[in-house]
Amino acid sequence: MDWKNFLSIFIHFIYKKTDRIYYLWKRNNWMLHPLSYFSAFKNVQIKGPIFLLGNQGDGLTLLSRILRRHSFVISATGNSQYWAGADEMANVYEPILPSELSGIRFKAPKHHKFTPPRSWSYACDELIDKYRKTEKDANKYLEQKLKKIIGFVLYRYGKYISSPRFVDKSQVYTVKMSLINELLKDCNPYFIFVTRNPYASCYRAAIGKAGDMKRYAKFMSLDERIKICIEHWINSIKCIEEDKSKVKNFIHIRFEDFLKFPKEILKKICDFVKLEYSDDMLPQSYHRLPFGVRFKNEKWYPIRSDVNKRYLDEIYSKYIDMIYERCGKYAELYGYNRPILK
Repeated sequence: MDWKNFLSIFIHFIYKKTDRIYYLWKRNNWMLHPLSYFSAFKNVQIKGPIFLLGNQGDGLTLLSRILRRHSFVISATGNSQYWAGADEMANVYEPILPSELSGIRFKAPKHHKFTPPRSWSYACDELIDKYRKTEKDANKYLEQKLKKIIGFVLYRYGKYISSPRFVDKSQVYTVKMSLINELLKDCNPYFIFVTRNPYASCYRAAIGKAGDMKRYAKFMSLDERIKICIEHWINSIKCIEEDKSKVKNFIHIRFEDFLKFPKEILKKICDFVKLEYSDDMLPQSYHRLPFGVRFKNEKWYPIRSDVNKRYLDEIYSKYIDMIYERCGKYAELYGYNRPILK
């Protein structure tokens, strides 16, 4: 290896390391911000907060990044100048959030087998009762804690923006939608539920694309992991179905529809949440992701419409049968028919 190649590899290594360090800094530096522990921002107005709901791997990161490119939008770690950092309030602010509003990693309910952090297991049959929260669980304490953190974020990243809008994609809120709605009812919250074909999504998660399933593979068979992912998917859907009639502003988006018609679907979303649409919100070849970002270009440009193909080509018929047996009714309700094997 000549010195030029060595230098190139070394520079790339240093870049990746500093990029990761900066990401962690942007994610966690709120802990060093003095306002984090006081209420100087408690009177910040929270108007129309937007919550992206759904399962890990079902397109929420891409949609969140697109919305965060809007100049009015604020997320847990920044504004449109840093539009691709950590964006799950339940994770970023878990140390100071009540367990009812977090519970994925440090404050996760104990279980002998399903260790945290959890992404495709918190809604499985053995855990759903520990995570499920509804409007009946709302109280003044939870309301104050949630509004304090959103207010802090808006104050910190949006104080020079005339009408800042908070956007979050804490996936665990999928099983808590009516609770979040009740806590923020005077703020007129918006909920965007994003789905992906469960025959692809459950299989994708089970084979290890979901972090918890990758860990559980050390002691669970693929059949067992598929079963857990099926439970997680159907229980999440049932929570949404139960809650959506209690929520004023609710919309369902199929990720596949967005990938096929990104401009049309984004316009629909912007119209729903009352944000002005711009073509520049969508991934473009000239965009460069900000420094300090996880999940690089595979979750930005170009938009690929064939993301399910690999999984639908690989999945065994017995897993299709398992998913159809438990999820088929609701899958069809959301426009997903049972795959026909070639």
